[in-house]
Amino acid sequence: MKTMQESKMASPIFIGRWTPKVLFSLKERSYRHGQLRRYLGSISQRMLTRTLRSLESTGLITRRVTRAKAMAVEYSLTQLGRTIITPLRGMCRWARRHGREVSADVYLPQAYETQ
Repeated sequence: MKTMQESKMASPIFIGRWTPKVLFSLKERSYRHGQLRRYLGSISQRMLTRTLRSLESTGLITRRVTRAKAMAVEYSLTQLGRTIITPLRGMCRWARRHGREVSADVYLPQAYETQ
């Protein structure tokens, strides 16, 4: 019963189209919401917010509110988030190699292949 309660409390990792892209983007530096949206290109505001909230709830990224001239929110990888980059990169390579054999649509830009 304790295991069932723990599993209900744990947040699932939402691995959607944008999750790897957001994680790989935050690998090198932190981004504000708008900067990250521009960097990723065609992601909608709603989808980026949803992806960031999901990753934050799982402990893979952290959200920091800064108060310089104006209030800003920055996102960056946590220590735990840094540990997922290597396995995720391997999964992306596997998906590219075997993508024709599975029914999932996986797209990973060239920039993520060699990092």
